[in-house]
Amino acid sequence: MRERTKRRARTVRRAEERRALGTLAALTSSALALLPGLAGAQTDNGWELDYGYSMYSEGRIGASKISAGSRDRYDIDTHQAKLAVPIGSHISLGLDVMYEKMTGASPWFIEPNLAGDPVVVMTGASIQDTRTDILGSVKFIGEKSRTTLAGGTSFEDDYSSINFSFGREKDFNEKLTTFSWGIGFSTDDIDPTATSFDPNPRKRTKKTGTFSLGLSQVIDRASVAQTSLTLQYADGFLSDPYKLVHASGTNLADHRPGTRTQLSWLTRYRRHFERARGSLHADYQLAWDTFGVVGNTLELGWYQDVFGLVTVAPSVRYYTQSAADFYAPYFAAGLLPSENASSDYRLSPYGAISYKLRADLRLGDLLKVANATLGVQYEHYQSGGNFRLGGVGTENPGLVDFDVLLVTLRTGF
Repeated sequence: MRERTKRRARTVRRAEERRALGTLAALTSSALALLPGLAGAQTDNGWELDYGYSMYSEGRIGASKISAGSRDRYDIDTHQAKLAVPIGSHISLGLDVMYEKMTGASPWFIEPNLAGDPVVVMTGASIQDTRTDILGSVKFIGEKSRTTLAGGTSFEDDYSSINFSFGREKDFNEKLTTFSWGIGFSTDDIDPTATSFDPNPRKRTKKTGTFSLGLSQVIDRASVAQTSLTLQYADGFLSDPYKLVHASGTNLADHRPGTRTQLSWLTRYRRHFERARGSLHADYQLAWDTFGVVGNTLELGWYQDVFGLVTVAPSVRYYTQSAADFYAPYFAAGLLPSENASSDYRLSPYGAISYKLRADLRLGDLLKVANATLGVQYEHYQSGGNFRLGGVGTENPGLVDFDVLLVTLRTGF
């Protein structure tokens, strides 16, 4: 795999997360709009034109953790544009387009060194790929309800996806309570590039369904809470065609169960402090799946208004998870599971902490023009076995650290 290959897991995963979140996108919008300082600038049924650019860069892998291949990892440049066009007073059409360009190297498999410690074999640094994601939507806006239909496609050289979703939200209790639900479906085709390990790969398919429920409640003039459940079921090819598993001195293909059920519970709380002109944001998520992975996420942020023109928002996010039932860094003789086995670091036990700092400048107020906001955000992410609650026995050497710089321009009128 030191020859030029392609690696899709990161963008595939991000597309899946985006589709799942799409069914919940409207869960808190109505409730947050009632509270000063808790909602971003947005229009209920007006024109919107947003653009975002991000630079994602993974840190070099440590020299002691690598056996062969490039120490350099992924760099990803992403462009995203969103357009919302009102049709009359009750319908809005939306178009969301994303383009990504990736370069760098990726973990291939893990093997033991002479001391028996796991070290990672990386691919070469010549991986290059692009991804285009297009999502269209139509939103029907009533006095106390909103209904959204959406459909889209995502494609790369060896991967394509088609997805559809339906979302509904209804206001009660003088719009202080909002109930939301949504469903989504996607079908993905994976057509792997030939490699030295698998010169004649077969085209595979995966189908995913998502169902979500949410409830948001305005507690008082300054606070709101929201909770939601999301259930996702995937069936088909769920393995990574570009990863191997080292077992009993040889390498085997990554192999995972053909079905996966994921359940996540997300709770959010927002509290605005009028005198401080700031808002507390607190999020907690519990996630579980049939692979055996249990994850906990806690995020705390403070959104501070400065002179009515700038919002500064520092935040910190902590994550910890258990390992998949069929995961190991590598498998010694006689320890290989009967069927499923993976050394993917994303299925390993680990913890992670990330720090974000965001600033939003309200250009509309400053320049006295149409509602516009310029945003800049920086995030630093670190992962490791020492960050996990309870620690880990053996840390996966392929765990990633990264930095992201994001610039956005949001307009509405």
